[in-house]
Amino acid sequence: MAVMLRGDYISLEDELITLLPYISISSGAAFVVFFAGGLDRTPWRYSSIGDHLQIVVLTGLATLLALVLTFVLTRLDGVARSLPILQAGLTVILLVSVRSTARFWYARQVHINGNGRVSEKALETILVVGMNTLSELFLLSVKELASQRVQVAGLLVEEPQMRNRTIQQTTILGTVEELQDILQSLELHGLTINRIVVATAPHRLKPRALETLLEAEKASNIVIQFLSEQLGLGDNSEIAPVLPGQNHHGQKSFAEPRNAADAGRANSTGAFWLQKRMIDALGATFLMITLAPVALFVAFVVALDVGFPLLFWQQRPGFYGRPFKLYKFRTMRGAHDGYKRRIPDDQRSSAIGRLLRRTRLDELPQLYNVLVGDMSLIGPRPLLPCDQSPDYVARLSVRPGITGWAQVNGGRIIPTSDKLILDIWYVQNASLRLDLAIVLRTIRMIFFGDRINAEAVNQARSNFGLKTLLRTTMVPAE
Repeated sequence: MAVMLRGDYISLEDELITLLPYISISSGAAFVVFFAGGLDRTPWRYSSIGDHLQIVVLTGLATLLALVLTFVLTRLDGVARSLPILQAGLTVILLVSVRSTARFWYARQVHINGNGRVSEKALETILVVGMNTLSELFLLSVKELASQRVQVAGLLVEEPQMRNRTIQQTTILGTVEELQDILQSLELHGLTINRIVVATAPHRLKPRALETLLEAEKASNIVIQFLSEQLGLGDNSEIAPVLPGQNHHGQKSFAEPRNAADAGRANSTGAFWLQKRMIDALGATFLMITLAPVALFVAFVVALDVGFPLLFWQQRPGFYGRPFKLYKFRTMRGAHDGYKRRIPDDQRSSAIGRLLRRTRLDELPQLYNVLVGDMSLIGPRPLLPCDQSPDYVARLSVRPGITGWAQVNGGRIIPTSDKLILDIWYVQNASLRLDLAIVLRTIRMIFFGDRINAEAVNQARSNFGLKTLLRTTMVPAE
């Protein structure tokens, strides 16, 4: 295809014969690099922006390897300079397109609870223990009967060699003995486990595995549920009941937007929100294309600094409280060292990582979130579920944004309560003019850092019925 794009149709057959060594070497290099890089491990319908970045990086490595080997053998005789560039571009386009098409088609088949209301119950996150017919049946049952209420974070087994394999598109995270490390790792991604479903009979578990499960139940609010007992096929042991709607960490389920949200939506017509969504889609597409070289450069820097995977994700509550995965470039090294010891957060971040966070370049992957409709360019920043107070649920009545009114009026140096109040003020006063002002202030913030706008904070507090405490002469924190 690359030869045809170069336009040399007259001597196409002769040119292909001349390129046979390069074609053979290129095919072999692609096979080795793609297989070693794990490009075949992700089902197409679950591909993400991280997988697409992996395609770009591995394609670049495969093309570079093919050029080096061909140069050693034939000094690149007959290989035009533009040919490898066209070849790499076509490879990326085709591999990304087929995965994106498969994901889009699969997403259309999935029933989404899109009734425009906040879910009455919190989403329950569980782990499944066991690799057998019963665990596979349970995973199928969750998809069929409770896909909107229950999400399976992964499976635990007793055989270490089964790690990273999948059952019903659910990944095996590790062994039961590694439960505490797995829980900590999931917590970093914003996933709090509510329940562990054991699909293996208790007497078939290794003593150490059963002890680990019981210790986790005693030391936390996680409920251990044995399926054999629930089905009435085991001993009448004391099995903890299924979790109620409210989770064990004191987090209330999302309620309907309160008066503040209703007032905010009333202040802006439906036409405005439609225009805003169109601007988001066009803006995200334009920025993804224009900033692609910057994103590739950041990806290579991240690969050199902290290694693979390039992206970090966390589950956050989005529009009307629906959970979504927020993506960022990784700026911190792994949470544990080679001896499985926890590394303090201040030792995990490098100078490069701090620079990426300071310039907000780590948030470039969120343009993908904007493009697919999980986020907006402008809006309240999405919080972790544990930080989203029910008293400020009004901020969930609009799509979360990459930047917002709270970020440009204090950002990371004002209290969380003031951020939430500023977000609600934005919901009540949203307009295209205000969004433009936020864009201009965001550019200033990137160059000069976070600064407190005491006047804006006071206005938001006053509008929320709180006593104004900030002074307009406040010196911004560094």
